[in-house]
Amino acid sequence: MQTPQKIDAIASSATSIAGIAAGHLDLTWRKLMCRQGAFADEHCFRLMSGEPHPLGNLAIFSHGASRQVTERGVSPLLELEVPTAALFTSEPGDEVVQALSALGFMKAEDMPAMAVDIDGIAPTSLPAGYAMTRIDAGPVASDWTEVAAAGFELPRGLAMMLSPEVLGADMAVDADTQFFGIWNQGRLVATSMMFLAGGVAGIYCVATLPEERGRGLGAHATAEPLRVARGLGYGVGVLQSSESGHRVYRRLGFIDVGTLPLFVRMPA
Repeated sequence: MQTPQKIDAIASSATSIAGIAAGHLDLTWRKLMCRQGAFADEHCFRLMSGEPHPLGNLAIFSHGASRQVTERGVSPLLELEVPTAALFTSEPGDEVVQALSALGFMKAEDMPAMAVDIDGIAPTSLPAGYAMTRIDAGPVASDWTEVAAAGFELPRGLAMMLSPEVLGADMAVDADTQFFGIWNQGRLVATSMMFLAGGVAGIYCVATLPEERGRGLGAHATAEPLRVARGLGYGVGVLQSSESGHRVYRRLGFIDVGTLPLFVRMPA
């Protein structure tokens, strides 16, 4: 399969950047989760981990998913007795929303899809005594999982599925999946992951331990991997923001380019 050309700037892909930024999550989860038993076809990705969190039992639908595709995609989730979710890379039609409602899914939020020209990222730095490194698949991989789980308030089992503890870590400078961590006095306190695909650099798993927040660690864990990507020829970074991280990313220079509507179904 031909590798997509690296995008130089948001302006050069202004008509497609919304789809690229929103769809990058789908690309990432397909790459990282299908080897762990997830299902994927051209219309839908589905993960059924059994973990007690909506993102652990999730169907992601590509642009223009029909009612039939949506119902078929979420049907296996209905058998689970844990929270489940349906995520769309573009706004679903009224018929799809009505079908989800009939199945017990309620609108939770519109996750912002964001993009930044890497050359325009605001400067970041770490407090004295802190350092950032690449994370390998050795003993520290378990620490990375623990910090990501605590920072995101995720079940450890779900965080582990996205971690070097399970996925391994290719330490090549141009590896498509790269894990990062910030240290304070020998203790891992913040995490991030970068996935290079679709011509852009995607940032994921930006998490900081609660007691370490307010020191700019999340901003640095976002920006520094993108500077690495710039050295590899990538001009644009993308991410899908939580509500709490949105202001941080805006200050870094990210702009909103789209949304990912999220619907959640809670067990009875």
